[in-house]
Amino acid sequence: MPSPGASNASPVATPTATPAASEASPAASTAEADFTGGTATATVTLPGGALTYAGGSCEHGPADAWVAVNIGQPNGAEYFGLIAGRSPYSPTDVRTAARGGTLKGDAVLVTYRHAGSPIVLDHDSASVFLVVDASGGTFSGHLADGTNVSGKFAC
Repeated sequence: MPSPGASNASPVATPTATPAASEASPAASTAEADFTGGTATATVTLPGGALTYAGGSCEHGPADAWVAVNIGQPNGAEYFGLIAGRSPYSPTDVRTAARGGTLKGDAVLVTYRHAGSPIVLDHDSASVFLVVDASGGTFSGHLADGTNVSGKFAC
């Protein structure tokens, strides 16, 4: 069954996918970021099963303006990425991640790769709930084809 893609794809039939440590080669070029070896975890729940990502990193902006979660290699076979809050890439009027709560629209980006296929939650439906200290939370939204996606992450 095809992997969920950015458009017109079906949910993954495989119940669990965990990025392997061997996929993060120490000899990888410096141009390709490698977010492995940390404590960040994430689970993406699709109608066909769950994808689990572990061993990544979390970064917090100044005064908790934003939180970023990265697990794996962005151009690798398996990757999870989330940005919530007022990051250097968002408009200046976006709410910060400080004190947690629900963030939507320009304040969030949730993306993942499975089996090499890149997937991004639809901008208009993506929502991230951060716990008060921005050390984790939940997310939800749908893909371009309408597939509902939800999940959780922890730093």
